[in-house]
Amino acid sequence: MKRALTIAMLVVIAIPLLYAMSQLPPHGSATSPAYTHIAPRYLEHGPEEAGAENVVTDVILNYRGFDTNGEVTVIFTSLAAVLAVLLAGRKGDERPARGPAPVSAPASVVVTFVVRLLAPFVTLFAVYVIINGHVSPGGGFQGGTVFGALVILMTVVLGRSVAEKLQPLQVRPILQAAAPLAFVAVGLLGLLLFGDYLLLPQAEAFAWVRSSWLMVIEIGIGVGGAAIISAIFWQMGADR
Repeated sequence: MKRALTIAMLVVIAIPLLYAMSQLPPHGSATSPAYTHIAPRYLEHGPEEAGAENVVTDVILNYRGFDTNGEVTVIFTSLAAVLAVLLAGRKGDERPARGPAPVSAPASVVVTFVVRLLAPFVTLFAVYVIINGHVSPGGGFQGGTVFGALVILMTVVLGRSVAEKLQPLQVRPILQAAAPLAFVAVGLLGLLLFGDYLLLPQAEAFAWVRSSWLMVIEIGIGVGGAAIISAIFWQMGADR
């Protein structure tokens, strides 16, 4: 009886969904609303309305800012879930110890020198990608990934104690939550000053406000993304 009821409910839900899908324009159709008025609007008015010369940034952080706000929250939540699972699994692991962990061979002198030499330049490039994402290809997600990869590389070559200096333990939780915190801060400012969450002022006199707020979000995404990538790597490799 329960199985029949479940199937009936699924059918009832599927019928309107399938009907709605049948009314959508064909994929890639030139008559689709996305091509007839949405995309032209973004391309023609994006920089002046959204505050960034890069139209991709305009779309991600302004036109669909609510969606991106949800995405960065999901990313931070995934970090919490991964850490919770790994910590719970480690606490519940009652297998006998297999003896001391094997000592890994030290990294090559050449590799160590190259990593130390390039680390400042990679960091500078990551910062450039983050803060120039509103005017050129790049942004918080890309810059955060570059810096997170650098932290992982430094961990592998120079050791975790050296890499962790880039993210002090005292501020690490704040760094990991930087992306949703930046979004919430900008969203609340829009709510308090202009009457709506994540609302950026449209007047030309407030162009600097739009650019500044987008920059805050980009930096938050970059810092938070790098912290999350490195935290997951460190936690997954803590017993190795």
